[in-house]
Amino acid sequence: MACAAERRTARRAAQHLRGQRRGNRLLKDRPVPTRPQEMMTGYIDNCVEKLTKIPYPLVPHDPDSFLRTQSRLKLVKKYLHRDLALRLGGQSKREIRRIEKGMRVLWLYTGKANFGDAIMEMSGRALLPGADFSVDLLTLPKLHPLFCEDDIFENVYSHVDALEDRRYDAVVLNEFNYPSIELKKRHFRKTPFACLFQYFHGPSRNQTLFSFAAVNDVFGIGLRDEALVQIAKPYLQCNDATRRAVSGKRPERTAMALSVGGIDQNRSYLHWPSLLAMLDAMDDDRVPRQVVLLGSDNGLQMADEIMRKTFRRLEVVSHVARLSLLEAREIIAGCRLFVGCDGGLMHVAHSTETPSVTIFSHREPMRFFLTRRCHSVGLQSPGGASEVPPDAIADAVLRQLGVTASLSADAVQAR
Repeated sequence: MACAAERRTARRAAQHLRGQRRGNRLLKDRPVPTRPQEMMTGYIDNCVEKLTKIPYPLVPHDPDSFLRTQSRLKLVKKYLHRDLALRLGGQSKREIRRIEKGMRVLWLYTGKANFGDAIMEMSGRALLPGADFSVDLLTLPKLHPLFCEDDIFENVYSHVDALEDRRYDAVVLNEFNYPSIELKKRHFRKTPFACLFQYFHGPSRNQTLFSFAAVNDVFGIGLRDEALVQIAKPYLQCNDATRRAVSGKRPERTAMALSVGGIDQNRSYLHWPSLLAMLDAMDDDRVPRQVVLLGSDNGLQMADEIMRKTFRRLEVVSHVARLSLLEAREIIAGCRLFVGCDGGLMHVAHSTETPSVTIFSHREPMRFFLTRRCHSVGLQSPGGASEVPPDAIADAVLRQLGVTASLSADAVQAR
């Protein structure tokens, strides 16, 4: 018996030893990260983070959704192209962390030729008055009419050849994009520069809050995050000439401005006549009785459809395709309420003190476009903007106007 037990024990020991040897071979065959591999992984992570992470906690952004659809190696390539353009152009050593008080500064905005993006991404300049900076703007020709009446930029240029005096203490770039880098290298090679958004590229973010946070940081304004959240909003101004140009077109102070049309069907609303029919059927005196239609050429068809309607209580006036954006801003500033979809006119409206009701398609989460000081009731559609029912917009209008009564029977029938 003892011999049999000893033999079983010996067999088990031999099996255990063979198992250990097999496990050791498996471990030996498994690739072990080497120091160069770890360094490469860390470098890739660092590049991706610079492109997708915003260093200011107050700014909502969504790098995770963006990274799920992007190749990390392509992002690294994008980062390297910009970084090498700076280094090979001798610009890396020219970068400064902060714009100092008393500096004469040229702000370069050569990014998106899009009115809404430009308004949001330069809105942080609202922090500069009284901060002892002299700032000029060099921007794209398309954007020049939007900022040429600004009360913060001392001069606004659309061509570098128009600059009367290029002796700036520093240049400010909105971001590291190729046009800005090339312009900086070619015309302001030896001038120190700071960059607001650095390499950030891609993820959805609240551009207005990003601009306020970056300007507060780079210009050393020194406000806390809580203060920035309270005051951040799109910023635009116009001069007395523009105010005089629309003096004869000013609506009643109780009027509602309505933005019609849109370049993107997904962000355009098709049921404005139904909304106006509901408002027309309401017998509450607090509901606006004058509606001013605003928009560009792409809103003419909708404006014509509305103007052909007959309303009992509403007076509808159309300025569609007849005003500049700054003139439209003055009209909106004189209204009691603005209603419209996400787009250029919405951002223009949010640069005024007029409250708004704004509609967003499912592709544009409203947290990336609205701030507290926009004073806006946002409506998020499950699909395109036109999927928001007119009665939901009517309810939001009543809420903004402080009318707590529900829709009347006539208004419900007008749906």
